Amino acid sequence: MSKGMPHFTSVAFSVLFGLPVVAALLACIARFAGKAARALRMGAAVGTVLAMVAGTVLAINAWAQGVPLHFDLSFFSPLPFLVSLDRLGGFFLFIVCGVSLPAVVFSFPYTEHHYPQPRAAWYWAFLPLFLLSMVMVVTGATVFAFFAGWELMTLLSAALIFLEGDGEERRRDIFLYLLTMHAGAALVLSAFLLFSPDAPSLDFASLRAAGLAMPAADKAAIFLLAFFGFATKAGIIPLHVWLPRAHPIAPTPVSALMSGIMLKTAVYAFVRFVFDFLSGGPAWGGYLVLAAGAVSAVLGILYAIFEPELKRLLAYSSVENIGIIYLAIGAAMLCRSSGVQVFAALALMAALIHSLNHAIFKNLLFLGAGAISFRTHSLRLNELGGLLKSMPTAGTVMLVGCVSIAGLPLFNGFVGEWLAFQSFLGGGQAAQPLPQLVLPLMAGVLALTGALAAACFASAYGAAFLGRPRKAEVPAAKVPLAMLLPLVVLAGACAVIGVFPMLALRPIWDLTATLVPGGDFQSVAAIAGGIQKVALITLAGVVAAFVVRTVVRVAPTWACGLAGLTARMQYTATSFSKPIRTVFSPVYRADRKLEILPENRPYFPDSISYRSTRTLSYEKLLYRPVVDAIMATAQQLRRLQTGNIQWYLLYIFLALVAMLLLMRFR
Repeated sequence: MSKGMPHFTSVAFSVLFGLPVVAALLACIARFAGKAARALRMGAAVGTVLAMVAGTVLAINAWAQGVPLHFDLSFFSPLPFLVSLDRLGGFFLFIVCGVSLPAVVFSFPYTEHHYPQPRAAWYWAFLPLFLLSMVMVVTGATVFAFFAGWELMTLLSAALIFLEGDGEERRRDIFLYLLTMHAGAALVLSAFLLFSPDAPSLDFASLRAAGLAMPAADKAAIFLLAFFGFATKAGIIPLHVWLPRAHPIAPTPVSALMSGIMLKTAVYAFVRFVFDFLSGGPAWGGYLVLAAGAVSAVLGILYAIFEPELKRLLAYSSVENIGIIYLAIGAAMLCRSSGVQVFAALALMAALIHSLNHAIFKNLLFLGAGAISFRTHSLRLNELGGLLKSMPTAGTVMLVGCVSIAGLPLFNGFVGEWLAFQSFLGGGQAAQPLPQLVLPLMAGVLALTGALAAACFASAYGAAFLGRPRKAEVPAAKVPLAMLLPLVVLAGACAVIGVFPMLALRPIWDLTATLVPGGDFQSVAAIAGGIQKVALITLAGVVAAFVVRTVVRVAPTWACGLAGLTARMQYTATSFSKPIRTVFSPVYRADRKLEILPENRPYFPDSISYRSTRTLSYEKLLYRPVVDAIMATAQQLRRLQTGNIQWYLLYIFLALVAMLLLMRFR
């Protein structure tokens, strides 16, 4: 470790990196501990919480206080393993450690209720190591340290997904996840290795220095490899196909961590490459990032509207929110290359604050989905309804999450999106005509995305919590307090950042100034002041509405002349979103099937069933031809595997001859 480091910092660092390993060992022992197993699992959970608290302390020290930290762990590794924290790493370490704490607390009652003893022990063996792998990604200062965390993050999350079962379809989804992640990792590693001709070593300081003197063609190649490699992990369309498969089938707290936290490691790495290693990236790179962000934002929320299952809906909404983040990053790149530094800094701030906000409200929504599943044993929106009466606390905090993710005032989702709007409109002041045209158009894209998000989550919340129960019976089991408390904390964070945005924007500004100099903090403060006024006015209106409301029922709700209202009369999530799906039918390319029984009584049938399935165009048009070509090539290569020893000896002989000829003519 670094000499002269404060004692508390050394202790916090040791706790952050040591306690997850200890927690995993305790969980492994719990598998054979009999009656003491639950106590050992509790010890693993407490150790994980303490490690995340220590990480949060270190993160605030580096991000908000601007105190850089450096640790050399090479004595644990055969290769250079340097760990450091600057403001950028500290900010994302805060997301990894601070925002993950509610999910860790939620995990203990979740696993005790859902898993038998061996599986619960495996959960607590993998979870702390999964969190540690994300810590390694955002703190690693050498290629080996970063990549070790990057690969462990993939493998450990896949192991956690397996805990929910190992059916054939689940295995296929996990295989797709692993295949996609390793393909992206290969691109990332190639981007790192392209620095090697100009860098004396593969630590980040050398990469940073090499990026300053590197030819433009090399920078462009590195940027493209990094863009596609990190976009695969982030879930940018069309590289997103793994995300709506892997996230929903994971244990609910792991879904929250993967969607809310893990995706941000890709954002961190991309920002590190573009603004730290490549000094803003190539001039044309902003257009590529903007295009990818726009497509992901709009299509991600359109796909979310189509989904009747809550966790898949939330997974697709993560694609949308990552698209918004990439929109802001692209605007920062474009404004920087166009010389509009003020709005470049504003756009990067928007990307960073939305990364934090998305981590908070997406954790809230996924954990809220876990509370719903705990109570109803279902997450299909068309089977739910009326839950607000039986789950008032969960219903209230889920409403906060839905309003936050829709980007409405009073909660944190509005802050990042409003800053992005300001940067898009202000970027139109660039001297070049193309940015003047493109950036204001991105404001329109963001407005469309926000409107669709509001419709999506109005549908989801209304179908689940409002109206009448669609099931005849809802289990009477109460959601434990240990599950509800993390939801309340996350909802409180949404409200605090929404009403007092400067609490987060002030330290984020200090971080932004290190990556994009030339910004104007006074303009940011003015925008934040406007956000706060809007939030306070909205809050006053909400409070006034609750104070003065009076409901006097003088007659039953009108049932259109029928005997009374039933659950079948209310909108489902599918029917609510039907007009939107009709307008955007060319995007969905839905396969529809209407079945009326009996067919000879179309007006008075016994039953009517309707099925609408979205065509997976990306798989059919982009991935399926590649897979078919690989399979066809493999079938041809199988002919070489004859099982005949003579043929194998011939292969060896021909290989030796080829090598001798190659050496002869070199």
